[in-house]
Amino acid sequence: MTTPSREAHFRALLEAAPDAVVITDGDGNIVLVNVQTERLFGYARRDLIGRPVEILVPERLHDRHVGHRLGFVAAPRVRPMGEGLELSGRRADGSEFPIAISLSPADTDEGTLVIAAIRDVTRAKQAEKEVRDRETRFRALLEAAPDAIVIADTQGRIELVNAQTERLFGYSRDRLIGQPIEILVPERIRRGHVAYRDAFIAAPRVRPMGENRELFGQRADGSEFPVEISLSPVHTEQGTLIIAAVRDVTDRQRARHEIETLNERLLRDNTELAAVNKELESFSYSVSHDLRAPLRAIDGFSQALLEDSADQLDDTGRDYLNRVRRAAQRMGVLIDDLIMLSRVTRADMHLRQVDLSALAQGIAEDLRARDPARMADFAITGGLTAQCDARLIQIVLENLLGNAWKFTAGRTPTRIEFGSCRQDKGEAYFIRDNGAGFDMAHADQLFRAFQRLHDAARFPGTGIGLATVQRIVTKHGGRIWAAGEVDKGATFYFTLE
Repeated sequence: MTTPSREAHFRALLEAAPDAVVITDGDGNIVLVNVQTERLFGYARRDLIGRPVEILVPERLHDRHVGHRLGFVAAPRVRPMGEGLELSGRRADGSEFPIAISLSPADTDEGTLVIAAIRDVTRAKQAEKEVRDRETRFRALLEAAPDAIVIADTQGRIELVNAQTERLFGYSRDRLIGQPIEILVPERIRRGHVAYRDAFIAAPRVRPMGENRELFGQRADGSEFPVEISLSPVHTEQGTLIIAAVRDVTDRQRARHEIETLNERLLRDNTELAAVNKELESFSYSVSHDLRAPLRAIDGFSQALLEDSADQLDDTGRDYLNRVRRAAQRMGVLIDDLIMLSRVTRADMHLRQVDLSALAQGIAEDLRARDPARMADFAITGGLTAQCDARLIQIVLENLLGNAWKFTAGRTPTRIEFGSCRQDKGEAYFIRDNGAGFDMAHADQLFRAFQRLHDAARFPGTGIGLATVQRIVTKHGGRIWAAGEVDKGATFYFTLE
């Protein structure tokens, strides 16, 4: 028997215990509890004393618990708290909660007693769940990563990889876990890689991908490929881990090589083009000066002959000389047009917002001024603007409006329109007339140099104008096309982007 003083001391220790303490006899009946038991389970101790301990166990587990209890009484031993069992307690209100229990047998004069220390582990279980959830999310993110992810310890041993690593390097993750990370590095540079790794461990920092270093990986079959790697140190309770994101840059390097090759080719082409342009400039200068001189001489001497010796020529002679003069003059116009076409091809572009309506209005007024007797109606839509080269677009409108003016000669009433319309790829501008028109069967010849679809005697020209217009429109990144019908007019459309 314990003395009163020893019993008082025991009960004081029992009440001061941080865990709920339940003492049962060999039959599983409760003989003593502390205040923490009352708080934890919601029972008054008088309602527990003498009751089977199963009162504190969920009903669905009663039979199992009786078996565990009898087994413990048959072979009692100290069982530490949290010894791998998932246990639950039941409060007075019927609610359940997770618990951990330590068991200790105590031999007394009345027989063997079992001392159970019970701890509510709800928070611990919740913390464990949160850890598991975080780990699950982490693994999900790891597997969803577009790059190969390799996690290693400070000794360079691989601890974790994702599916992309398996695909990229051709190893199963079982073959990689625990291996030195140099297994993924070509043998010829493994020694150097160890030095780099040790230096990084000595001063770990986030290193962005592609940080000015040529890196290579080696697949399970021994083949090498270029990679970019970003490194991030992560400090954990188990020590520092290194997270490496590995990206295959084979396609990028191939594309870079192709771009470099194209740039070199472009440089050569530009050099050749510059030489061609220089030759064209020389040719244009030669045409402009060396050919004009004899043409002016032919025209001038023919005119002088007509004026000074007209009485010595018959009608046929005078007709021949007039034909010579017209041919020389036409050749001069053709030279001017060819030089214009050449200059358009080589001209630099200066883009700005241009008022197309104002340009068209000015050209229309110039055309009227040249032939004030003609009755022509110009319908020019106001407010049409475009981002373009003002000087070049002036040439486009002069040619198109000039053609409309030329091919409506003799039409009463004459109507020429300038406007815009919507196309699949944006805005298109158009110039429409009610003149001679053309046969759509020959539309593909309209923009070829020296191609004419009409009688030169009735509609004079060199056939260079529309070719020049097409060059300018194409130079702006646009396109030009036409629609027409013989004697019912024509419409020319163009875009500038």
